[in-house]
Amino acid sequence: MSWTDERISELTRLWEQGLSASEIGKTLGVSKNAVVGKAHRLNLPARPSPIKRGGSTKPRTTKPMIKTPDRIGKMECRPATPVAAQTHSHEPRVARPALKKRSVVKSANSACLWPIGDPGENDFHFCGEPAVSGKPYCQEHCARAYITKTRDESKAA
Repeated sequence: MSWTDERISELTRLWEQGLSASEIGKTLGVSKNAVVGKAHRLNLPARPSPIKRGGSTKPRTTKPMIKTPDRIGKMECRPATPVAAQTHSHEPRVARPALKKRSVVKSANSACLWPIGDPGENDFHFCGEPAVSGKPYCQEHCARAYITKTRDESKAA
């Protein structure tokens, strides 16, 4: 639909008569929103809103939805039930002799880079055992770092 000069003058005339946008739209065969948009682009004077504002001047008070007791009794606390620690490795750990401490700078590309200790402490170091080919860790630390799901676990997930 195009807005011809004749349709624009009709819109302006009906607007000045005070007809609503939907009434003007029915007369012109367009939607209410088309009338409002064109009136805005033509800078036609705004009209008072048909929605009544104001109403009651006294403030509204809300009532509480649920009455709460003034005092809530102390709940009895029970100690938590202990949970068995989960181990990720199914193979028993083998005790190894003490390793020579290595820093990451001194570690060769083929040395295990598993961190041992707290990085903020002076005794922090890396494992240093020979690393598995293509991995940053030795065999023991690869077993701890790369956990594979069993068939039963993957079905449950």
